[in-house]
Amino acid sequence: MNGTRSLCRSGLPRVRRPHRRHNPRPVPILGALALLTVMAACGPLDPEEPRLAVVLVVDQLMPEHLELYGEVFDGGLGRLLDEGFRFDHAVHDHAITFTSPGHASATTGVLPARHGIVSNSWREWHDGEWVSVSSVADPETDRVGGSGSGSSPVNLLVDGLPDWLLRDRPQARVVSLSGKSTAGVLMGGRAERSTDGTDAATGARGHRHVYWYSVGDEGFVTSSHYRNRLPSWVEEFNQGTVERFAGDGCWESELDPEVAALSRRDTVEYEADGVHTHFPHCETSDLFRSPSHFISRTPALDQATLALAREAVRHLELGQGEAPDYLAVALSATDRVGHSFGPYSREQLDNLVRLDTELESFFYFLDETVGRDRYVVALTSDHGVLPLPEYLQEQGEFGLRLTGELSDSLRAAAQGLERLGAQFQGPEAEEARAELAIRLEEVDWIEEAMPLEVLASDEPADSMVVLYRNSFHPERLWSRVATYGVETRLTEGVLVRSTGTTHGVPYLHDRRVPLIFMGRGIEAGSSPTSARTVDLAPTLARILGVPVPEGLDGRVLLP
Repeated sequence: MNGTRSLCRSGLPRVRRPHRRHNPRPVPILGALALLTVMAACGPLDPEEPRLAVVLVVDQLMPEHLELYGEVFDGGLGRLLDEGFRFDHAVHDHAITFTSPGHASATTGVLPARHGIVSNSWREWHDGEWVSVSSVADPETDRVGGSGSGSSPVNLLVDGLPDWLLRDRPQARVVSLSGKSTAGVLMGGRAERSTDGTDAATGARGHRHVYWYSVGDEGFVTSSHYRNRLPSWVEEFNQGTVERFAGDGCWESELDPEVAALSRRDTVEYEADGVHTHFPHCETSDLFRSPSHFISRTPALDQATLALAREAVRHLELGQGEAPDYLAVALSATDRVGHSFGPYSREQLDNLVRLDTELESFFYFLDETVGRDRYVVALTSDHGVLPLPEYLQEQGEFGLRLTGELSDSLRAAAQGLERLGAQFQGPEAEEARAELAIRLEEVDWIEEAMPLEVLASDEPADSMVVLYRNSFHPERLWSRVATYGVETRLTEGVLVRSTGTTHGVPYLHDRRVPLIFMGRGIEAGSSPTSARTVDLAPTLARILGVPVPEGLDGRVLLP
């Protein structure tokens, strides 16, 4: 095994000037069906087939980013566009488009209504009251490598690709890394709790590794759900993490003027907190609480996560065994930057160019360490995002930012109605819910109100209702208004947030995401056919020769 060596650079990396790229022409549909030319005829993989599957989920990455800025990506994103096979019409097929359900759907191959991760948090009825539940929080576990309670996939109701792999190939290794606990835990699969480092689902000791960045602990941590202490290579990586990746504590843009011009102007009053709206962004400003928090809100977070991924490949010898290994890397910086500054901001473009550089280094490392023809990559995103409403207005489109109006309108609509929920059954409840739905649809910025009976039904419905059904679990209500027995859909362009922007609705700006496969046997090109993120897991399973479970919502994107 190779000795330990730090592969990260000091501080935020410099941005070199991107060169213009030429994207490959889309291949005909018959070529699209030959996504994996070797697999179509060969069946199970042999030792020459991929030994490592790398799943990259870039949080809040939109296809528009690749379309608008693709010509300046000459690193890792550029390689994916040039050498990968992409589906130009890939979407999440559920309405509540947040981080947790997005990662869980891509990992399990089923929709939130089945895997149970309906949002980042939801409400459950316990002992006569509604209780808030976070998607991966687990108070019965401890954080390992830090302080406080841990996290686990205890709320995940189905197995995912990592579990299918370990069940079929117990000697395989599963690694999931992220800037967020939600993404890291859910992409690691439905691991049963272990107290001795043994994977309870397979009996394989130490074959599942899940780590995420913790601001308060200034490094990557895990949970006692997985193991009782950090491996030595993670402990060594954490030493001096803040100093290495925060650098001088300032994020400055080095984009060339013609590249910077592809984004909107740098200084607009509706970005961030309305004060710190332009470069440079330094950790001494009010945007950041500490150097560690600075890392978590800038491109340094992805730099650190990919550096840890390289250490995982080296120390666990991923891709070197007889069984294929699984490496999931959830890159969270794009989401953090997008929430504050918007998807078309100067900050987001600078962040994506830096990510392009980091992925180039990471792919080169895999070429040298695993072998260029021995690994396969799948890239997608957990959701998109709404452009800032003020920006939409500048473009002549509808955009509306709401603040206190939400609570006021909901209270007015629900006035005089008894609080309804899982504890209140029968015709009286249904009538009250129907009445509430009518009142809510009278609110200008509410497009549709759906009683929970409609979401629980299998009667024919329009596409928007179907999307909400795909996000609906009767015991896990994601919104506060749903505890009254009704779910609502806001008018497109409406944002309930005082600053920045967010996601979580069923419109295409939140549902449409990239989906690209790259690696051994995969032809470069694109397909105009539709695909869904639930297709990712079964497709990768087929690539690895792992049996694909029956009854998934996703399908194998192969002949």
